[in-house]
Amino acid sequence: MLVDLNRILTKFPTQYLAYCFAYGSGVFQQAGRTDRAMVDLIFVVNDTHNFHRDNLTFNPNHYSSIRYLGPSILSSVQTSFGANVYFNTHITVGNLIFKYGIIDMKDFCQDLQSWRTLYIAGRLHKPVLTLHDEGLNDLVMHNLRSAMHAALLQLPEKFTETDLYIAIAGLSYGGDFRMIIGEDKNKVANIVQPQIEKFRALYTPVFKSLNDKLSMHSFIEQDKSLESKLYHLQRLPQNLKNILFRPYKNKFNDDRILEELAKQNNLSKIVRNGICRIVFYSSLMQSIKGIPTAGLLKSVVYSYNKLNKMVKSMFL
Repeated sequence: MLVDLNRILTKFPTQYLAYCFAYGSGVFQQAGRTDRAMVDLIFVVNDTHNFHRDNLTFNPNHYSSIRYLGPSILSSVQTSFGANVYFNTHITVGNLIFKYGIIDMKDFCQDLQSWRTLYIAGRLHKPVLTLHDEGLNDLVMHNLRSAMHAALLQLPEKFTETDLYIAIAGLSYGGDFRMIIGEDKNKVANIVQPQIEKFRALYTPVFKSLNDKLSMHSFIEQDKSLESKLYHLQRLPQNLKNILFRPYKNKFNDDRILEELAKQNNLSKIVRNGICRIVFYSSLMQSIKGIPTAGLLKSVVYSYNKLNKMVKSMFL
């Protein structure tokens, strides 16, 4: 798989590539999947306009008819709304079928730092196969720590390791309208169950940084004191904090708002609802954007496959 994916990269204008990863059921096993899954790729590029310009020369057939509007329009469509990602889908190279999303470096950094859309940040909460990295590991680790803080605020005092990874993997699915229509209802559990070891390897450095907040035995126990809740709230991404702060903004300063939030008995629900608000809008707008960028036929085929998986999951 790695050899095949690296071979795919040679088909693209890689001089603009800052980071690239493969993810999803086409790369990692998911419970309940027996069909041939499409491989998902994300290209983080330093120059969106020039990437599209050169990619239109190398791979014009990857694009829908919107390609005739030129790279400036493609770049504008990518960066103007939704999750700032431009997808080309149902691409075949050799025996691999894949789709790839293009995101500008600026938008990538903003999402991982602040959870502006949680679209790419959420994919990096789960194990991925990194194909290219120009020194972005610190940013990726920051995003993993944010995921841990958000998950712990939603979990009880005692829980299992699997509970933790399901909470983390589910962050970017809460509020996603595709989970209502078009996604496998068991998707999050199916991601986590076969990949416990990969999740453990991914989050071990984060565990070590929280050894005064967590104790791991047959169960994981966390400190649920007011001080601990404040600690996690302070370290949430800025966009999520902005949403949580809104009901209090005209009454208190930021430090006081954090204290008020930490006292709430339904803090878990408050955090979850805040995340859902981020995910709902970005996932909806990104899906709408997928109709002209993927093309109507590909969009219909993709939606049919998603609906088919959803129906099957309802009877498992």
